[in-house]
Amino acid sequence: MKVATVAHRGLLVAVFLATAGPSHAQSVVTLEEACASADGAHEKIRAAQAAEEAAAVAPWRAVSVMGPSIVDSPAFLQNKEEIAFPTSAPVQGFNPVVIADHALRNTLSIAQPLYTHQFWALRDLGKAEVQRTAEATRAARLDVRLAVTAAYYDVLRAQILGQVAGEAERLAEAEFHNAKTRLELGSALKVDVVRADTEIARARQRVAEASGAIDAARVSLARLANLPTPFTVAEPPRRVLKERAVDGLLDIARTKSPDLQQARAALKASDAEERRRVAALYPTVGLRWNYFQTDHETFAERNNFWTLQIGIEVPLVDAGGARYLDIAEQRAKVRSTTATVAGFERDLMVDVEKAFVTVRTLAAQEEAANKEADLADETYHLLSEQYRAGASTSLDVLSALNARTAAQSNRAGVHYGYAVALAQLDRLTGRADDATDSAGGGR
Repeated sequence: MKVATVAHRGLLVAVFLATAGPSHAQSVVTLEEACASADGAHEKIRAAQAAEEAAAVAPWRAVSVMGPSIVDSPAFLQNKEEIAFPTSAPVQGFNPVVIADHALRNTLSIAQPLYTHQFWALRDLGKAEVQRTAEATRAARLDVRLAVTAAYYDVLRAQILGQVAGEAERLAEAEFHNAKTRLELGSALKVDVVRADTEIARARQRVAEASGAIDAARVSLARLANLPTPFTVAEPPRRVLKERAVDGLLDIARTKSPDLQQARAALKASDAEERRRVAALYPTVGLRWNYFQTDHETFAERNNFWTLQIGIEVPLVDAGGARYLDIAEQRAKVRSTTATVAGFERDLMVDVEKAFVTVRTLAAQEEAANKEADLADETYHLLSEQYRAGASTSLDVLSALNARTAAQSNRAGVHYGYAVALAQLDRLTGRADDATDSAGGGR
């Protein structure tokens, strides 16, 4: 199998050199560079980061609920007429005016909560919201990284298929000339020449299809990673799955999956909101200071007069018991969210197990695909030599050529399918951030 692997990597190098073009015209972009470029430019990540910045103020709501409120209320008052105590003579220190006919007044009011039980729930609610948006940003980054990785391998796969199609065309032309030579010598039929010519046309269709697939894959990758064109790609280092059992991956997913962490943070926020609504029924303690000014003093209103009040507010019935309805509603939401998170975790574990099986299956298939491609290549060359010697038919040769093309195409599909499947497994478990630490070298 080492010979098969070496031959396959030689094919990768040949494809890269054949499709890269002049080195002075195109820059080589590695997979990590493409992912880094997408991290800094993709709209999905920027939107998630903006949401995270907005959520950063949430913990301060708990602080603000304990902060002072300052209100200044200037006003002009016009009454129908002045009302005053009847007096025959002014009395020292006594203001007989009860209501002035007009007055300019101003009240400066400062309210300072001393204790409200909602503080603790608001604090936990803010923390949960920060955690949820942070995990959402991480999930967006991992989603983009997975999309870029898949697009990057699509370009490499398309290049391999283009090279395979080009080789099939070249070999079909060689068989056409072999058949034509034998026809001229009288040892072959014209149908052999027609059959070989048909195979050339079929190969050229595959070449055109592969060329279009390469261009389309490059466009997708350039859009996802915000890459300047033209560019070329390079085969990333070979990664293998180190884990032999799925249990370790399930534990990683439980602790690192951003989607599961988002769901758990949403559950924490829902629980904190329930506690906040319950806390709204608790008494609150506060202090209020009022400073009053007016340009017309009266018997009951003094200029430059202040009052200080310390009180306890106990909510009894508010809007027909609407607060109790809010609590019942939120408790139902908490139960619903709890069930949703539990179901999501179970589904995630199933998805991780399926992805693990897919990676292991493709790893086993790749070894068989390498062997199949090598044997198909050997079979074709043996039959081609036998046909030139008159020991086999052109149908056998062209069938072997088609089998060789299919085997090499399948080898490329399995090879890059394995790489994408491993990236998908990393995304599900949430370890794509340190994927290079969880994978070893080549195999």
